Amino acid sequence: MTTTATAPVTNEQTPKTQLEIVKAHLMTGATITTWDAYRLYQITCLAQRIHDLRTAGLTIQSEIVTHNDKRFSVYWLDEATLLDMQSITNTEGV
Repeated sequence: MTTTATAPVTNEQTPKTQLEIVKAHLMTGATITTWDAYRLYQITCLAQRIHDLRTAGLTIQSEIVTHNDKRFSVYWLDEATLLDMQSITNTEGV
């Protein structure tokens, strides 16, 4: 698991809402932290967006990490969730 993220590159239309942005980022298989969300997307309350996505049914994994005496959460989608979401997307496109 890495704690450094870059904005995902996809051929899809750019998401508009913060929920869509965070979901699109996670769907690339990348991790995201509060710092990543702010640096990449100017999203200041990642924990709330993660809560909203979980409430909507997305299974998001998380771990609290300590780096330079600072504690923060790292969020990601596990491989099974990514495969499920990918198969749903592929079926809808048919």
